[in-house]
Amino acid sequence: MQVGIAVVPRDLSFLTSRPRTGESLADGAFFRFLGGEGVVVTFYDNQAVARQDAERLGLREKVLCLVVRGSSLLVFDHADVPDAGVQLPAGGTEPGETPADTAVRELFEESGLSLRCPRHLVSYRWEAQLPERFTRQVCHAYAFVAPPGLPDAWTHPADGHVFAYRWAALSAPGLDWEMDAALPFLHSDATPPLQETRP
Repeated sequence: MQVGIAVVPRDLSFLTSRPRTGESLADGAFFRFLGGEGVVVTFYDNQAVARQDAERLGLREKVLCLVVRGSSLLVFDHADVPDAGVQLPAGGTEPGETPADTAVRELFEESGLSLRCPRHLVSYRWEAQLPERFTRQVCHAYAFVAPPGLPDAWTHPADGHVFAYRWAALSAPGLDWEMDAALPFLHSDATPPLQETRP
């Protein structure tokens, strides 16, 4: 088995397709890359292994919601904190909640969208040296298909902030915080997610 390690400044072009399972970096981890500014992202073979690793290491589990409309991805900026960067709806799992349940809840809380049937894309461990602290968490990325009729832009209050939503080019959405790590997995040969409802 081989391990793929690359140093990249937020450019994931080397991940044009899902990498093959490589030599285990941590039980079940199959690929790792080093991002800019002291960031390491380690992908897991599957979500069960990721969740076991989070429990074993006492790490926070977080979900990221990738809502896709054609060749566009739903992103937001903090209307009241411009330097917070371009982000995706995301948040931590609560006790007794599955990551899929968290994805549905966080998407609704942060955007107002009530979508169901998220498709798990990939789980990975995100480790970063932030200016004030070192952080590690296990992230689960989920894809949603945008229903027809959504506006091109809107604002939504969440977490004491105002999030300004817009559609960005899926090929280069300009995401910060390594939130783009799951993008190559949107293009896998998996069946696209189905949606049951919308607001």
